[in-house]
Amino acid sequence: MQKEYVHTGKCIWCGKEKQEVVFHARPHVFPHSLGSEEIGFDVCDDCNHYFGKAPKAGVPAIDTSFKEIFGSYRFFLSHLDENSYKKFHSAFFTYHHSIHTIHIKSNFNELTITRQFKRSLYEMFLQKYHVETKNGNHPMFDAVRKYARYGVGDLRVFYAFNNVVLVEKDIDHPHISMAEKVISDMMKYGVYSFWMFGQLFYLEVFPVAFNTKGRSFLQAEAQKVLLPAVGNERILELKNIMQADFFLQRFNNDKRR
Repeated sequence: MQKEYVHTGKCIWCGKEKQEVVFHARPHVFPHSLGSEEIGFDVCDDCNHYFGKAPKAGVPAIDTSFKEIFGSYRFFLSHLDENSYKKFHSAFFTYHHSIHTIHIKSNFNELTITRQFKRSLYEMFLQKYHVETKNGNHPMFDAVRKYARYGVGDLRVFYAFNNVVLVEKDIDHPHISMAEKVISDMMKYGVYSFWMFGQLFYLEVFPVAFNTKGRSFLQAEAQKVLLPAVGNERILELKNIMQADFFLQRFNNDKRR
């Protein structure tokens, strides 16, 4: 009998149940190619395949966006030398080592990649939350569902920009936290925070709570997580993927912000 990846038997994305859909595809919390060994559940095969498929030319798959962005960052953490350009391969980007610049390939554009990447963060969030709590079907996550699964709305993503990179010891097996304190802050302020390969992000999970308390939360976070070095450290809203500097161009003296 084929294995089913279920707990409630109701898809956390489309809401369909076992009588309507199947749950045979393994739903990784984030792409296996980045080191994810964590398998979720209650993601039907239709939704699982949706996240992994490019909807049309010029619009990358949501899972591909997550993999390409974080994969590129992990590469540059380990291979920043004169031969980097020979080793770096990406579906989205080309790297010109002689002038230390990154270009997006002509068949994509920055805003499309940015939107798909942001949606991928919310996909990862809800699947991780459901793994830990078994409560990902709750209606309070409808805004997350609409945005990540159906592209409705535009939930905000914030990013802590530092000139010092703090990287976990094992970047080959990253871990996404869903600790009690993280969930408590999310319920109170509407913001979910997580680290990935030394990058700190904040997701606007509950817009109403965020609009009343989220800004003060981010201001308090800035006092804790920003490391004064150059003077341009800040928590910014991610509106363009190139803002995040996943390619570490901030460490080029000629290109420093």
